[in-house]
Amino acid sequence: MLRPLGVSMRRVLPLALLFACQSDNALQTTVPSTPVVNPGSITGRVCDPTGRTWLADALAYVNVTDDAGLIYQTERAFTDLDGYFTIDGLPGNKDYTVYVTYGPSQLMAEPVRVGSGENVVLAEPSCFDPLELDVAVVSGDYDDFGRVLDDMGFVNYHPIDGTDEELLLQFLSSPDELARYDLIFFNGGIVEDGVIYDLTDPTNPVPATVMQNIRDYVENGGSIYASDWSYDIVEIGWPDSIDFVGADAVPDEAQLGDYEQLQAAVTDASLSEYLAKQYIEVEYDLPVWPPIETVSRTVSVHLTGTVPYSDGLSDYTLSSVPLLVTFNSGEGKVAFSTFRVVRNGNEDILRTLQYVMYNL
Repeated sequence: MLRPLGVSMRRVLPLALLFACQSDNALQTTVPSTPVVNPGSITGRVCDPTGRTWLADALAYVNVTDDAGLIYQTERAFTDLDGYFTIDGLPGNKDYTVYVTYGPSQLMAEPVRVGSGENVVLAEPSCFDPLELDVAVVSGDYDDFGRVLDDMGFVNYHPIDGTDEELLLQFLSSPDELARYDLIFFNGGIVEDGVIYDLTDPTNPVPATVMQNIRDYVENGGSIYASDWSYDIVEIGWPDSIDFVGADAVPDEAQLGDYEQLQAAVTDASLSEYLAKQYIEVEYDLPVWPPIETVSRTVSVHLTGTVPYSDGLSDYTLSSVPLLVTFNSGEGKVAFSTFRVVRNGNEDILRTLQYVMYNL
């Protein structure tokens, strides 16, 4: 039909709807809100490539990319004296790769997701930290763990004069004194007769008490590392773990090893990876050290080698026998090396010692 002149062609709203639009509840347009994304950060720690200390002044950085994956800025931080770094001000809800370099070497390239306002703390790497352990060193005549620990960065280990019978007995007769330490080193050549055993009086209760204290210390979570002539502590304390040459029930009977310099096989796969080597050099610069023949199935063997020994009448050779072993006892652990550590205090042995200490 024809509309009268002057009448608009727009649709006429129904009366009720027109009144509703003019009410206090007028229709409003809703605009979707943009989520707020807060900046985040990444915190981590860096170990020196030698594994001997936390690394200061290493460069940690991430590249920040746009939605197309193009880098538009790089955020950096340097590690402090304890090896820590924090990279902050990073756009949240993004994926990053954390790079750590020191000089020309790249030490890390780890992918990380940072949420909105999130502080991501990276897992701390395994690194030897001398300040984290309470250590006692029982000195002897034929090894020097103290000198080796000095080279490894220890400054606060507690020395016990193992050549003084009174002082040694005082230390080993006190469970509370032993319990102060996470790890106790026993050098070869400590006073043993009357302390660890009694050659003249097998009924002497003192050695039995001392050995029970050492066993209890390990059972309760402590660890010991013995070397060379201090093997009697291991043989008397845990007779079923290691079979040394000679008569097991006779003190010092295993001290038959001869001079030798050999390439020890790194039979522990994790240690081999840690050292990046399959063989390391071990020297027996003094005779009458205690060769191991076999170990029980619960003992971990880290180094093996072919070694000579003599009983005074005949010469013998043991092929591929353990040179460095560890085993669990209760909550603690026992380590023993047939060789003198101080004589073999090269980089490989220092790192091997660190590896053993990580796992004690």
